[in-house]
Amino acid sequence: MGELIAVEGPLPTERLGTTLMHEHVMVDFGAELAHPQRWDRDEVTQVMLPHLQEIVRQGVNSLVECTPAFLGRDPLLLEELSRLTGLHIITNTGLYKEPYLPRWAIPAEPKQLAERWVREFHEGIDGSQVRPGFVKIALNPGGLLPVQRTIVRAAALTHRATGLVVMAHAGELEATRESLDLIEAEGMSPGRFIVAHADQMAADIGPQDPAWSQALEMHEELLKRGAWLEYDGLGYGDLERPAQLLAEMIDRGYERQLLISQDAGWYHVGEPSGGTITPMTRLLDDFLPALRRAGLGADTLGALLIDNPASALAIG
Repeated sequence: MGELIAVEGPLPTERLGTTLMHEHVMVDFGAELAHPQRWDRDEVTQVMLPHLQEIVRQGVNSLVECTPAFLGRDPLLLEELSRLTGLHIITNTGLYKEPYLPRWAIPAEPKQLAERWVREFHEGIDGSQVRPGFVKIALNPGGLLPVQRTIVRAAALTHRATGLVVMAHAGELEATRESLDLIEAEGMSPGRFIVAHADQMAADIGPQDPAWSQALEMHEELLKRGAWLEYDGLGYGDLERPAQLLAEMIDRGYERQLLISQDAGWYHVGEPSGGTITPMTRLLDDFLPALRRAGLGADTLGALLIDNPASALAIG
């Protein structure tokens, strides 16, 4: 199929296997203060290793670690956890959103940011040999702020230079629409753009609500444009609604544009022993049975967990 970049290096996509597309090992909400001096890698490893070993025991082969720079991205930590567990872990380049941006990013031009991210792709992150396997950005609620427009455009430029897929922390329609317009203007296909937290769009509307059909149209609008939709809020809350969303989008013919995960974890820097860790097993233990109840078969589950992640993460 192709090749992607994991923390251990280039990886043929056929080796990716069962993949959790949106998880976090560690997060530090210190913004510019976020630095390895603020955490103990040995302690983080000790706390998080059993959680990763458990998903490996349950058949997970790969994990997409979505913590961006200035929120606790630590390539050496991820490299060590990959070595200890055998998991293929994929990390990222890019930037999040205010107030978790370095001050130098505010006045930067898209080309300046893209040059940094492309350099990480070719040379490694923070002086390490670990390279990013995707671009992680975030969209503010409502219309995009100027700095977020810059970041979206920089992500598109980075994709064009590297072939990396772009994943956007989203969850609202307006900013997502605007982002797709921006990347298309930069020559990037929406088919290389993952809308993370898509299940949070119209999250208060359930299948029994009169507005359910309108909520479905919001999702289909983005799929018609070619974007990936990632339903990843599965580590918490009701599972039947996202299961019905997935089933409906699959019935409409979009099986090959859908991704699932649970946005779980994580070691929270600043809290004793990392705080309360949400296990990364709810998707396996509870959501897959909910999907089966919604009528999804083995081939479809294989697409969601294996084939689609490989297609999304493949460089190109």
